[in-house]
Amino acid sequence: MKRFWIKLGLVVMAVGTLGGVVSPSVASAKTKAKPTFTNTDLKRYYKSDKSKTAFYFKTYKTTGKKTGQMLILGDFGATPNVKYGVPTSIKLSKNKRTLTTKYKLIKFTTTDGKTTTSLTKTVYTFKLTKKTSTTFTTKLTGSKASRRLGTTGTTYTYTKVKKSPAAAYAKKYVKPTLYKQYLKAFEDSGALTVEQQEEYATKYADQGVTTMVNNFNYKS
Repeated sequence: MKRFWIKLGLVVMAVGTLGGVVSPSVASAKTKAKPTFTNTDLKRYYKSDKSKTAFYFKTYKTTGKKTGQMLILGDFGATPNVKYGVPTSIKLSKNKRTLTTKYKLIKFTTTDGKTTTSLTKTVYTFKLTKKTSTTFTTKLTGSKASRRLGTTGTTYTYTKVKKSPAAAYAKKYVKPTLYKQYLKAFEDSGALTVEQQEEYATKYADQGVTTMVNNFNYKS
């Protein structure tokens, strides 16, 4: 997966980095100011137990040792998957409480065993609003099988955390989902004993969990 940035590098590098977009604000001792974005916020993970999703901005090295930005969304719900986006615009509101990001999704196409990548022509938008020092709100749109960050749909509250929630979410949400799917498939085949069905369902569910975690915790 590392190689797909070779073709998309020029698009990614044009965005630049998130560093310097915002800076920590200092509240007056007499006035309790509403929370505003800081550079630290952009270096954290955002997770939502209710939506079973998590996302973050990933800074990585492109060809030529330049830095690029990536938006990674992990959906640990009914249809576990990870989506990768390339930000095309990142703007902070005047009150520094809402970050508006425009992005294109990366498409993976496999033909004759060879996988190629491209960017969607459609530019998507989502707004991340800071409510407290650790909570933010944004919306998820699309069907249960293909959700993405957007400006319409259901609003969820996300908690900012330092550590990737992928492993915990995959174990809690993805494993039981995949286990049930594999178990049913093996039951329908009628070719295995009950013990074998459970053994293989567990094995493949564990493999799915590992893949989900690795895809979310992208290593450049």
